[in-house]
Amino acid sequence: MSADEHRTLSRALWLLNPRRAYHRASIVGAHRIPRSGGCLIVSNHGRLDFDSFILMRLILRERGRATRMMADHLWFTIPLAGRIFHSTGAVDGTRENATRLLENGEPVLTYPGGVREIVGSTFRREHIDWEGRRGFARVAADAGVPVVPIVGVGVNSGHIFLTSGRLLGKFLFQGLLRLGPDYADYRDPLTIGIIPIPLTFGLAVNFPLPCKLTYYVGEPILPPSSAEGAPASESAVEDFAQQVIRSMWDLIRLHGRPPEAPTEVSG
Repeated sequence: MSADEHRTLSRALWLLNPRRAYHRASIVGAHRIPRSGGCLIVSNHGRLDFDSFILMRLILRERGRATRMMADHLWFTIPLAGRIFHSTGAVDGTRENATRLLENGEPVLTYPGGVREIVGSTFRREHIDWEGRRGFARVAADAGVPVVPIVGVGVNSGHIFLTSGRLLGKFLFQGLLRLGPDYADYRDPLTIGIIPIPLTFGLAVNFPLPCKLTYYVGEPILPPSSAEGAPASESAVEDFAQQVIRSMWDLIRLHGRPPEAPTEVSG
């Protein structure tokens, strides 16, 4: 990232500083985020609208590092949202973009659970749903960078979901916007935040309850080694992903409020 890009990102994240204050946001264990070199930061996706920007601001303040976020392609097709995401250094969340940034020595933030994790969450409980999501592990292994697990406690406390949002999401994303099967997980539940009337999540997303938000950083997890010039095997990547998932659940059990203690890690 150039010096000009770094200044632009810093200014954009500073404009979002009131949201950090609103949620009394803090980060614990930030020293575990490497001072230099590429690293892949993974976190749990929750009901708070743009808590990712809060996390990026905290990392910039505590470690002096401008984090590049992997964002859904959909955001870059919406003019205002696209400008906001570009200004904060976010890029289209493809494996190619992630690998390029990591190999350039930049920290990259991704949410393996995606929208499915948001809509499957429980109010005031932390969880992860990364079933079938192994791209993060493959990218980290191919780039040869550590994964830094971070759990956001409070990310599901900003909105109370009144409905699953399945029908409204199908109408909006599949019917009206015709986004196709890649967006089948997208839903738009009715929700209550600081405004005490039911609103669709798409409208209420900027009006969350003033919940406390704390990020807990786990120890970096090194990727599997491989033969010179050969990518890590699928089994090695799967073991690596499971190690990261276990670390996330350990952080949730230690600092958060899990919906239930999992007896085993599902794939």
